[in-house]
Formats: sequence, C-alpha cells, structure tokens
Amino acid sequence: MVSGEHPTRGSVEGQLTRAALRILAVARLVVALVGGLLGVMSAPAGHELRTAVIVITVSVWSLLYARWLWQGPPPGLAWADVAVLGATGLLQPWTVPPESVGNGQGWVITLVSVAVVFHQWHTKPVPGLASSLMATAAFLVGAWWTTPEMWVGAAAIGAFTPVQAILSRVLVTLLVQAARAADAQEARAEAARREAAVAEAVRADERAHVAMLHDTAATTLLMVGLGEVGSHQQWVREQARRDLAALAGETEVAEGDALPALLEVINASRVRVDLTAPDALPVSPEIATAVRGALREALNNVARHSGETTATVTVADGSVVIADRGTGFRPENVSDRRRGVANSIVERLAAAGAGP
Repeated sequence: MVSGEHPTRGSVEGQLTRAALRILAVARLVVALVGGLLGVMSAPAGHELRTAVIVITVSVWSLLYARWLWQGPPPGLAWADVAVLGATGLLQPWTVPPESVGNGQGWVITLVSVAVVFHQWHTKPVPGLASSLMATAAFLVGAWWTTPEMWVGAAAIGAFTPVQAILSRVLVTLLVQAARAADAQEARAEAARREAAVAEAVRADERAHVAMLHDTAATTLLMVGLGEVGSHQQWVREQARRDLAALAGETEVAEGDALPALLEVINASRVRVDLTAPDALPVSPEIATAVRGALREALNNVARHSGETTATVTVADGSVVIADRGTGFRPENVSDRRRGVANSIVERLAAAGAGP
C-alpha cells in the first residue's frame, strides 16, 4: 500500500494495511520518545540544551508522523521524514557521544533503522529504497563529523540499514501478495454465490410458472380431454377465464383478508365443500396467494382421484386443512414426474414462507 492510497473497506489487503500502519505509528512514536529520552540523558557534555531541543523537535515530528500513519499516509510523507532524519543524522556531533556513535548505540541510528523499515509500508519500492539510502547517508556523514577515528564501526552498523529496508520490502511484498490472493479468492466465491442465487431465482420462477400451468390450463384441458366435466360448458368457460387471469398474473390476493380468495376457489370447485372458517383470515398477500393455489390443487385432486364428491375445509389456528373420505395414496409411491402435491402445494407454500 503506497502513500496516498486508501484500502478498500472490508478487503483483506485493506485490513492488513490499516492494522500494519497503526502498529507502525505507535511503534515509531514509542521509539522516538524512548530513544530521545535516552539521548537527553546521555547528551555530550556542554550540549545538553541543544540535544534537548533537537530531541523535542524530533519527538513532535514523530507525533505528527504517527498521526498521519494512523489516519492514512498522505503523499510525500516519507520524504518529509527523510528530511527530519537527515538533519538529525547530520547533527550527531551535538547530540550523541563519540563512543556511542562508534559503537552503533546512539539514539539516532536506532531511529533511522526503525524509520527506513517503516517507510516500506507506505512507499513504492524505488522511493522506499531511495529514502533508506538518503537517511543512511546522512547518518554516516554525521558519524564522520562526530568521530572520524571510530567511523568504521559506525559505517558497519549504518551499512546494514539498507539491508533492513530491503528485508522489510520483501516482507511487505509477500504479505500484500497473500492478502490480494485472499481477496481474489473471496471475490471469486462471492461471484459464485451471486451466480448460484441468480440461478436459484430463475429455477424458482420456472417452478412457479410450471406449477401455475399445471394448476390452470393443463388441469382444465386434462379434465376436458378425459370427459370429467361432461356437458358443463358454462363451468369450462368460467374456468378458462380464471386460468387466463392466473397466467396473466392478475390473481394475486390483495393486502388484508384472504378469506374471500379461498371462498372463490371453493365456489369454483367441482366437489361440494363444507367450510369451517372464521369471519376473516388476515395474512400477507404472498401467503394468501400461495394458500389459495394450494387449496385449488388439493380440491382438484379430491375431484379427480378420491372417488368422493364432497370435502371439508377447516380454517383455524393459522392453518387450512382439506379432508375427504376418498381412497387416499402413499406419497412415496407417487412418481417424480407428478407435480401436483410436490410443486403446486409443498413448494408453493414453502416459497411463500408457509408450511404445507
């Protein structure tokens, strides 16, 4: 994640970058404050005040730097930090004892080492490496001014700083690549879930359409073809009108009382129905429409298969019970090709959120 970029909320890469930058922000501030305190305590003789002023300046900058890291680094933050680090490195003759510089134990080299590692999280590779080289160069020049005779020791420590930056860049790259792979996998999984949801919606529409055809035109034509309606031409005309209205989607039950819709089905049935029901049946339009369709199919089954001419319908306690004294059947013996009970009753009620 480079300077000026903001992670996509919810992505693995975004979460990784946010967490890393916030951890680095706290760590940078702690290093600056603790290192600065140690620097003041070990300031060269006669330079205590200068050391304190420089440490306070670096600490204030580190506080601002940490705040920007926490919120999301703006463009150019690493270069501004390099300028502060470079000035701090060049001022080592007034802030770090010569023996500490030569042994690589001064607070300045600690701050520089940590900073160049952190830069790799909010810069691109080339600027990140360049910033580490510039900060290291400033430290080495300041170390030379502080103690030329011990400069070799300081150079050995300083030379490892770009290596730290490279190792940090490798780690950042591997972590970001792994996060992006996880994001890509999640994106593929989400696309698969969307496709499955769309396919299921299409199948549900197809099943509903097939059920509607079965309950209307197919059933009416079958009864006519088998001669089950005899010479009842008026019933056929009215049934055809109801079938056309159902196929045109004009028969959804309106909001409010579902009982009139059930009475319409009972009055159009070819069997006599003894109804026991309350004065009203307040349910949602979706459930009312599904119950009406299931009731119609159940009464058609009574007329066609039971051998009876009467049935009872009882509406009570949120349920509709259809009963007859016919021959009955075993559900497990019904062919999978038969759609009446499975599609027109069970699936229709389940799709509307009602039980069969």
